[in-house]
Amino acid sequence: MAAVQSVDVNASCRIPFDQLRDSKTGEFFPLSAAQNENDKLPERYRQRYVVADLNSADADGYCRGVQEYFSPVEELSEFPRLRAIAAARNVEIAALAKANLASLLAADATPDDTAALKTELEDLQNYVQQVQRFKAEPVVKPPVFNGYCVGQTLSFCEIVNGEPKLVYRFVTSSSRGIPPLNRYYAPINVIKSRSWSTDRPYTPADARRDARLGGGDARAVPFENGGRPIEMPNFMHFVPDKGYVGETGNGIHQIAGGLDSGGTFGSPVSLGCIRLNKFQAKLARWWTPRQAKFFIYFEPNRYRHFGDVKTAKAKGLPYYGPGTATASSRNDVVARSSSAPVGNSLMQW
Repeated sequence: MAAVQSVDVNASCRIPFDQLRDSKTGEFFPLSAAQNENDKLPERYRQRYVVADLNSADADGYCRGVQEYFSPVEELSEFPRLRAIAAARNVEIAALAKANLASLLAADATPDDTAALKTELEDLQNYVQQVQRFKAEPVVKPPVFNGYCVGQTLSFCEIVNGEPKLVYRFVTSSSRGIPPLNRYYAPINVIKSRSWSTDRPYTPADARRDARLGGGDARAVPFENGGRPIEMPNFMHFVPDKGYVGETGNGIHQIAGGLDSGGTFGSPVSLGCIRLNKFQAKLARWWTPRQAKFFIYFEPNRYRHFGDVKTAKAKGLPYYGPGTATASSRNDVVARSSSAPVGNSLMQW
């Protein structure tokens, strides 16, 4: 049975550079491909990217299982000044969210120091109010759960000192169809928009945070659901990067309805979107800049739906790729999206 978690915590963040081949060149992506192209963003935000590893099984055909990973708030790159203050005062950084700016400033603080610390404090308060209060424990799932082959993950990464670093890894679920390689999901995508959820207010602090991360808005995106729309909270629309082929109507979002129906998370069971649990979706939306690069990796023979609970072996499913019957010709395929842009009509996903 495969191990649930790699010893190398940053391994999933290196997938674009040592496992995922560029469909244009046939080579692995260079590290520079992960950089956000919005040069108006602060440099630390330009180094953030997302990696979907949609292989629920390993190379030997065993379901992988999932163990989520959350970096503590003390380690986030948002808060270098607050981190130093918390260390000097021997307190947790989250406790500083209750402090006022004046109490945190050094006597010789410059106007630039004051402005930077003010931004950090507002972001910390925003995190505590809009994300941390929904906090859940990291999910751990065995290789086979309720008959489903579990192993799909979504990693949130950044380049630090020239090396990929994992910040968060969440359990996820992708299309229940069998996507033709590099046809349905492009290998490299861009986060086009960042939407909200109706279970919390959208405040002026949220708007300022969004502006710092390249854009975002207060609207909630609905799933059409046969004329009975339901919300897809924290929807982040992604599209193929320029020059690449892939579906344009999908997003990363909190599971519509809020429930992991049947315990299927970690297996390919969605209509096409990349889905997350409630806290994880809010955290992803808070952390991810607009125009962040989003890499999607899977091997056709490792994209498995079901597994044997006794052996953890994935149950065989044929690959329907280019030149054969594709997922779009099968009865269990996802519905095709509306041609209308996101936000101008109800989503079909």
